[in-house]
Amino acid sequence: MKRYLVMVVLLALTAVGCESMGESTKKGAGLGALTGAAIGGIVGHQDGHGWEGALIGGAAGATTGGLIGAGMDSSERKGSGALSVVDIADMAEKGVPENVIIDEIDRTKSKFDLNSETMNYLRSKGVTDAVIDHMLATM
Repeated sequence: MKRYLVMVVLLALTAVGCESMGESTKKGAGLGALTGAAIGGIVGHQDGHGWEGALIGGAAGATTGGLIGAGMDSSERKGSGALSVVDIADMAEKGVPENVIIDEIDRTKSKFDLNSETMNYLRSKGVTDAVIDHMLATM
């Protein structure tokens, strides 16, 4: 009986952290817990320990699903991150057309607070006035 209580408490503590999790992490943990509990219950039932198997499988599934979901959340954040001034300068130096740079600024919802020194830096890297004007308009 003690073992069951410990497992239930551990599962409850795991669920407490859900508020700060990303959407994919939550989905992964939930689906992993359900799948793990079902498989664990079936396997455990073979030995007469269905409930124990379900609890252990659920915990293992939630952990694994949560880790996979966290990786997906992390990838999403990196893939849609805001551009920096250096990113804009790098694109201009590589010859990326100004309309593509402007589209990328809009797509990533990047915001820029430019001063005269930063604008001079951008111009020295080949960033056009149209791009700089668009960057200024983001604030």
